[in-house]
Amino acid sequence: MPMPVEQFYSMVSEQELAEIIAGRQVGYSLPWPGLNPPHLSAGMTGVLWRGTRDHFEAPVRPLALVVREDQLRRLFGRFAQLRSDLSPLSAWCHVLTPDRFYHLSSPTVESDLTGLQAAWSGAVIAETQLLAIKPLASLRLPACLATHGFGIARASSLWGKAPVADIAARIDTANRVLRSETMPQRNDLRTAKVRSALDPVWRVLLLLSTVESAGLGITDNALAPIVQSLKALQRSRLQKEPDEARHFAFFLGGLVPEVNAFNDLQNVTPEQRLKLFDRIVDALDKTASDREAFRKNSLAMLAGYLATVAAGGKPSLKLAENHASRWPEITAWAYSIGGIGEQVFWTSGFDGLGRLVARELMRPFSLNEPPSCDFSLEEATALADTQLSDPLVHLRIKQSRIATVAILPGVNVSVLFSESLAQEPPKESGRTDRQTSFDPAGSGRDAAALIADAIWPHIQPKVRELVKTTQGNRGKRKSASQSQMPLKDSKAQQF
Repeated sequence: MPMPVEQFYSMVSEQELAEIIAGRQVGYSLPWPGLNPPHLSAGMTGVLWRGTRDHFEAPVRPLALVVREDQLRRLFGRFAQLRSDLSPLSAWCHVLTPDRFYHLSSPTVESDLTGLQAAWSGAVIAETQLLAIKPLASLRLPACLATHGFGIARASSLWGKAPVADIAARIDTANRVLRSETMPQRNDLRTAKVRSALDPVWRVLLLLSTVESAGLGITDNALAPIVQSLKALQRSRLQKEPDEARHFAFFLGGLVPEVNAFNDLQNVTPEQRLKLFDRIVDALDKTASDREAFRKNSLAMLAGYLATVAAGGKPSLKLAENHASRWPEITAWAYSIGGIGEQVFWTSGFDGLGRLVARELMRPFSLNEPPSCDFSLEEATALADTQLSDPLVHLRIKQSRIATVAILPGVNVSVLFSESLAQEPPKESGRTDRQTSFDPAGSGRDAAALIADAIWPHIQPKVRELVKTTQGNRGKRKSASQSQMPLKDSKAQQF
């Protein structure tokens, strides 16, 4: 009868570490979880490993290394030089600091977004769309997993409410380490503008999942009325109250005059809602001062909410996207507010992308499973060598375009490092629902191309009919077998 596999924790020296990583049990071990592990002294490494009580029957399997933060660089560098067959370590074994390891009470950490999975998914997809300048149908999951919003939400779901700036800085570091200095850095100004605009949205969603706002920075106190408004909206939707707009507007009453029109929004026609949306955007255009940050954030949120209920209570996200060049935060608010109070997050929202983002946000983190990243951020920083012709050679990247980097344990973000992909032009979409007005870069495309995009949906049915007529006429002159052949007319093939 096979012995049950259990987890053990050992504290080992550098020499013993090489032994235990090679599968040999050394030193004194304790069952884990159990008593709190002793303090990790300098020069020692904690090893969480799997084995049986009879350690001689099978090699032990290291699950995680517990390393003091000031010793990480030495650890990664030593294995890269002396035991390169085991490097990078974080590709097959979790690496945690003592504080993070002592935080664990079991090998599995469940993801918890306090019911805001749909809202966070919307915020992530909005950021992806704003950066890519593409319609929803053209967006792909790896692009969503590369966003700041995804990293912030995922870190929060596993390890608590980490400061937005810290997570964003770790993602920026990962991009800086992996991207070549000669690699084109496209649209940096637009990227900075989008992420600056979305920063209040991320902070509000973090605050919304907590009872108190302490610990997230004193400047976040200015967001309290906005957080209270969204809490009221969440309660109204969960209780299916018909006048959710009135509850939503309550905490902004007296602070933002435009919100008074929301008290009777349920009785307003779609045309009147559109006019209200335009008035709020006009007020937003007149509120550009940084000293009016609260008013600006409030108006953007109100506009985003209106975009979700403009068409007779149904979303009309095109309203928000039409203003994405000037106010990208309206799109972010619209996409995230649409998910507030939504408990079923596995539907086909956002062209099916919403459920995929939510799945990755809610995936548990388990020490029993090997890492699903290419390496950790700390190891990438330690092993990248700008003096080499291939600075990333020691990281042994086996992907062709995108690397997966753990900015924190279990928080994996995608990082584009291929120059060929950065230079690849965006593929044109042939769909008739193409969003030609969605251009956050603002006048970044040729005028003729914009005109062609605008008239294409009107002439496309006539072109298709012409092709069918041409195809039918040829079929009369050819045999039945020949009629199944593809068109050879190069002009017809364009359509």
